[in-house]
Amino acid sequence: MTASNLFLTERLFFSFDLAMDELELAEHELRSRNVNLVIVKNGVVLYQSRASGMKGLLKAIEDYNGDLAGTVVADKIVGRAAAMLCVYSKVKSVFAATMTEGALRLLAKNKIGYKFERYVLRLMNSQGTDLCPFERAIKDIDDPKEAFKKLRLLST
Repeated sequence: MTASNLFLTERLFFSFDLAMDELELAEHELRSRNVNLVIVKNGVVLYQSRASGMKGLLKAIEDYNGDLAGTVVADKIVGRAAAMLCVYSKVKSVFAATMTEGALRLLAKNKIGYKFERYVLRLMNSQGTDLCPFERAIKDIDDPKEAFKKLRLLST
């Protein structure tokens, strides 16, 4: 094996490892940067946000014209509403510190990889009396584009 082949082999191996570790990278960056949202693609942090709720993910989708295809999203809380936005923007995989049952089912149905630390049945509003307003707004919506429009209106 020549030196150039060895380099090429090592470079391809490195690229493969990089692709496999993007979910871990996004998870690490979420924690180390003390943010609420991190979006990674090809081993590079494309976007991060400290905004609470859905604001950061909605802004990222708008900044990238709805196309986050092939990205990895790491978010502190992923409910069905955030999962629907990930489906809408063609995200590759999702890490959540906390993920709901509805998010898990939606991501699995759409063949989006996921990892979570804590599983909860649903997200409640700040008073604990009803569903989170974003979750409630799309509870009967199955179309990602329609969900995006509704969530964007709700967040303004």
